[in-house]
Amino acid sequence: MKIFLEELMFSFRAYFWNDDVYINEKYKYAAGETLTAYLNTNYLSLVENLRYDLKSLKNELLFSEDIPYNFIQNYNANVYSAMKKIRDIDTMLGSLPPYDKLRQFNGITLEDILNKHTFLFEDGIDYSKDEWPEEDTSNEFAFAERSETGAYYMHLHAFLPEEIDYTDYNMVEEAEKANKDITEYFDSYISLLASYIAVHKVFHPFIENYLHRSGTFPTANEVASYFDAFNKENGNAFHKIKCKMETFGYKVLKDENNKPILCEEILFSDLKSFLFYDFWSGIKKNFIPNQCKQCGRFFLIRAGKYFSYCDTPLPDEPDKTCRDVGARRRYDDKCKNDPVWQTYNRAYKAHYARYMKKKLTVSEFEEWSRFASELRDKALAEQISFEQYYADIRK
Repeated sequence: MKIFLEELMFSFRAYFWNDDVYINEKYKYAAGETLTAYLNTNYLSLVENLRYDLKSLKNELLFSEDIPYNFIQNYNANVYSAMKKIRDIDTMLGSLPPYDKLRQFNGITLEDILNKHTFLFEDGIDYSKDEWPEEDTSNEFAFAERSETGAYYMHLHAFLPEEIDYTDYNMVEEAEKANKDITEYFDSYISLLASYIAVHKVFHPFIENYLHRSGTFPTANEVASYFDAFNKENGNAFHKIKCKMETFGYKVLKDENNKPILCEEILFSDLKSFLFYDFWSGIKKNFIPNQCKQCGRFFLIRAGKYFSYCDTPLPDEPDKTCRDVGARRRYDDKCKNDPVWQTYNRAYKAHYARYMKKKLTVSEFEEWSRFASELRDKALAEQISFEQYYADIRK
């Protein structure tokens, strides 16, 4: 079986054009959309445990010169324990972008990896008799299938390691190859889990506690300041993320209107590197994840207007969204707790009542509204005293 490194290591190609990202040329996402999807999951504790377990199981499956008895006895159980944990990872993270579209990793199992090295395992065949069965057959270790050329292919389903004879060069070389394949396979999943952990231990706290401090789109200077402060206060968390690009270049793709676009083409070997590059690229274009102050879910602000609330329908009022309710609640809180807003709200209601009673024309009410908004903003910025503001807005 030939296994390609790109499949094994969760690699994919990303094509960046303006605020869009095309994965493997055809799956389109907005900048920051993938990270937002991961932020809205809560598998951190499970993922940390799985990462620890996979590291331990990897070591239990690697061949060495002095193989202890329990290594052989427990090998098969450890293989199937690892396969179950990897299936759990595939189910959990395979539903998230971009792997929900790619799904390439589901085609390779640990069983496939070990079956590249059947020479190292018991297969139940007595080679001294040189008597192969005439037909396809199976035993407690493997399924034997005769090819069209008459050769047999052994597919193991139980794994009982042979003792390594370190005077046998062929056996030693095969053990080294097996160790390399096993290590790469496990490390690809361990890296995926590390990427998920980084989402919740690095990106999440930065977005929640730093990126939105100004309550609007951050300027380039503010982003730099937040980045520096976060690293100083969190053990250089972002500096520790090494963005690995296997290749970088440019390629022409077609957009949704079938027009040619010149994209940055980057082959990422791990998810964390892609998220890192995509996140900072998106910030430059005001595509930033934010956490809804109403429901707590993360949503993607796609430039334009800055929002603190998402547009998810409310469970008990599907005709309203978090943005509808949140904006009103935020305004009410301001009017309740801030004397500037409280004064503005009372004056607005008084003038609106005059408009409804035909004591003000539409143009007069609109003119006053503009005047009142500008006056309110000056008072909030402390450009005029509250006393002056209170007197002027009531005229």
